Amino acid sequence: MKNSNQNIPQKMDFYEHYTSFTDEQILVILKNHKDYREDAVVAAVKIAIERQLIHSEQDLLAPEFQNSRSAGFTAFPEIANDYHRQKLIGSLFRFMLVISFIPIIYGFLKYGEGQFEQTYLGAGVGVTWLLLCLLLKKTKKVGFFIPMFVLLGIVSLSVCLKIFSLENFRILDLVMLIIGTLLPAYLMFYLMKLLRQKPGNNE
Repeated sequence: MKNSNQNIPQKMDFYEHYTSFTDEQILVILKNHKDYREDAVVAAVKIAIERQLIHSEQDLLAPEFQNSRSAGFTAFPEIANDYHRQKLIGSLFRFMLVISFIPIIYGFLKYGEGQFEQTYLGAGVGVTWLLLCLLLKKTKKVGFFIPMFVLLGIVSLSVCLKIFSLENFRILDLVMLIIGTLLPAYLMFYLMKLLRQKPGNNE
């Protein structure tokens, strides 16, 4: 089922779009109506009544229409439809782009301290990450995740070795490193899952 920004204009009449749906597809929308936009549900209800799949909107209060594919805890929540999936993909890309500025800012700080080697390293890592994110966003090819994971692993390992080499070892530094590694890794895994999901598999 298609309800993405690419496939449906923002103000398109959902009724017109859903008329091509089968009875089974309409019922899927109604059974998971909590995961859909209100205007999409209204259109699906109207079509379902016309096709005598339900008698009225009150039928949605029945147990069989109280499903929610996004209910329950999961590491990578299922997205109800292509419209929401595209919006989440956009948000994840923005987070990924923001991450690229962290090493760049680190490099500028080290430049002020006269540590030019750290400056080049930070700026290089940040710019590389930024370019990979932009290429991934443009092409949607999951192959770009490979160098991104490699880059993340190298940076994390380097920082880890530096932390343990310090005489004044602080557990907080290690905790921040773990968070700084797991967060972008999680975002990449989730983004990879969403990009691999074919449009139209779910509304």
